[in-house]
Amino acid sequence: MTPKERRAYALGYRFALRRARREFDEMRERLDDELAGLDAKMRAAHQQTVRDIGDELVELMVEMRGMRDEFHRLKAVEEAIDTERDPNTLLN
Repeated sequence: MTPKERRAYALGYRFALRRARREFDEMRERLDDELAGLDAKMRAAHQQTVRDIGDELVELMVEMRGMRDEFHRLKAVEEAIDTERDPNTLLN
């Protein structure tokens, strides 16, 4: 290779290297932005799921409390019926 050819080869190599680095940086920035967007979407979906589960748990707790109250009410009614049938149960 002549010195002129070597110089041209070196300039072309440096140009291609700078171009590849620039393209790599652009691709990295695009991917970073895309990942940030996906992360934000996933975080919002996670928070919504947590809220939904929390709401369902509250509904279940209210329903269970109602069932417990109804059980105690029915138990008291049964005890009252037993007492009416046999007044001596209060003595024991």
